[in-house]
Amino acid sequence: MKYTTLILSFLILNFSFSQENVALSYSFPIGAESAWHADLLGNLYIGNKDILVKYDTANVMQYSQSIKSIGRVKQISSINTMKIVLFSDQQQTITLVDNTLSEANKTYDLAEMGFGYVPFIAVSAQPNKFWIYDQADSRLVLLDLSRTGQQQEIENVRGILNSSEINWIKEDKNQLYLFNGTESLYVFDLYGTLTDVISLDGAQKVEIFQGEIFVLKKDGIFRYLEGDKSYEKVNIDTQNIKDFQWVNNKFFVRTGGVILKYEMN
Repeated sequence: MKYTTLILSFLILNFSFSQENVALSYSFPIGAESAWHADLLGNLYIGNKDILVKYDTANVMQYSQSIKSIGRVKQISSINTMKIVLFSDQQQTITLVDNTLSEANKTYDLAEMGFGYVPFIAVSAQPNKFWIYDQADSRLVLLDLSRTGQQQEIENVRGILNSSEINWIKEDKNQLYLFNGTESLYVFDLYGTLTDVISLDGAQKVEIFQGEIFVLKKDGIFRYLEGDKSYEKVNIDTQNIKDFQWVNNKFFVRTGGVILKYEMN
């Protein structure tokens, strides 16, 4: 575990964006409604119907596990490379599994914790904590799963944002980002104070990693340059992109029935 932590720290500290050489290295099959996620090292997790699979960094399917009892998995996240998070909007549950896809802890029922309807969650860098967006009550809760009675709450989220729609949240570098799906990215500090609103013209999807903002537009993926509020197009020519993730100079791009993995050197 000590060596894993050191490696992850090295990867983060030596992060930089460069697209001098962009190469498609592999493609992975995925179902139309399947959830997926790439962890910090580039391991890829795909929830195809009732089966969760893990591909390692060499693109080899390493593990496969039935997740039928969890219900439909809408979202896969990672706390670290040793602990993976499965969120089911159908069952309103959070389940933690280890890096071999074995259940590592009990399943947490959000309805039993007093949440109305949760469409998505986000992992916090704070141990055992998750951001939970309760759409029914228009509130955002920082929930500590180790002490479920303790939580931090932002009320009347839609009123604060003057927006009826929130479709994505992520914590990155001690800031919480909310995207409304219509070109506005809202930035909160970890105390729940709205600190900035970034206008992202034409943005359909947003991805943030180590402070870098990327957006999906109808004509491709772009890096947002905050200094002059301009865009730099990423050299990926794939058409009909539905979703993407960027981690440590690897782009994972979902289009049609595949996820394409691009290496950037």
